[in-house]
Amino acid sequence: MGTTTTSPIRILVVDDKKVIQDFFDITFGYYGHQITVLQDAALITKLVKEKTFDIVFVDMVMPNRDGIEVLKDLKNACPNLPVVMMSGYSLQEQKDEAVRLGASGCLKKPFELEDIRKIIKQVISRDV
Repeated sequence: MGTTTTSPIRILVVDDKKVIQDFFDITFGYYGHQITVLQDAALITKLVKEKTFDIVFVDMVMPNRDGIEVLKDLKNACPNLPVVMMSGYSLQEQKDEAVRLGASGCLKKPFELEDIRKIIKQVISRDV
């Protein structure tokens, strides 16, 4: 089992795809970080008010809820919580709007482990 030299990073992943959920859970869980996966974006506001997270990754395209709506809810509930948007589509207009609304960055799917590490280091100044 992997270990971290500092406190675990608390990561929330909001994505309807099991492969993305598993990627975060297995990869970062292995290193001792706390991963919470949420498929139903309608529960996001309640969850971030009940638990503390260091960073949130949100899919921009989900069946029941648009990622921009989720971002707005997150920023209303926890304005200082870093949110990184993810998309497998080329949605430049939505990416621009996400950054305007306070997203800390956008990741293009498919991504590599190193892409996630870089953005976590950039956004919350922590190595993973």
